[in-house]
Amino acid sequence: MKLVLLVGGKGTRLYPLTYNLPKVMLTINKKPILEYLIEWGKNQGIEEIIICSGHLHKAIEKHFGDGSKFNIKINYSIEKEPLGTGGPLKLAEKLIGKRDFFLLNGDILCNINLKKALEFHESKNSLVTIITQKSTHPMESDLIETDENNKVIKIWTKPHKETPPTKISNAGAYIVNSKIIENIPHKNISFEKEIIPQLQETNEKIYAYYTEEFLEDMGDHKRLEELKDRIKANNNMLPKFLHKDL
Repeated sequence: MKLVLLVGGKGTRLYPLTYNLPKVMLTINKKPILEYLIEWGKNQGIEEIIICSGHLHKAIEKHFGDGSKFNIKINYSIEKEPLGTGGPLKLAEKLIGKRDFFLLNGDILCNINLKKALEFHESKNSLVTIITQKSTHPMESDLIETDENNKVIKIWTKPHKETPPTKISNAGAYIVNSKIIENIPHKNISFEKEIIPQLQETNEKIYAYYTEEFLEDMGDHKRLEELKDRIKANNNMLPKFLHKDL
């Protein structure tokens, strides 16, 4: 299975730390955040990592190269202009190929059991499986409403016009059937706010896989510092769970 990482953003919420450095190259315990994701992917049996980048991409390539020093294959897809979270998939279509892949926003640290998530995805014959968890900040999150079979029936994108009946959020991670890339346009488009809702509205098989495993974004200064503290308290390793360490 391939892991596709979206790391092209400018990280404006982390200024001034990201003026001259991609946010995924910020360090925790002297290790770039992206390195944690690469190590996780390797440990989960990922065969190849595709890094979709743009802004300050050379810093990433210089550190990680072709992945050989991390014992994993790394390829790069470089956008010349911002393409959102959906456009990079179209740009990397040939690299991604025809198999299902794991998609992750690059500012998220992930420590889930990918095998279990993939088993769920395949059992549902899902087109897109959204990894979900109970949000610690629901009003700032895209929330996912499902039926009793975990099929997505509504996506509450932020800002919410009314109070959603759920606090289960889109965690920024997905298992995706590659055939959806055929219909993604060559433009700046949002995977989570445009592509997935369009698929859901046409009654495609979009499912939610709920987990309490560790998936946490470091998108602003407060969350970055909290992550640093948690990782340091966990022997400089990623925690196993979102709300507790076992």
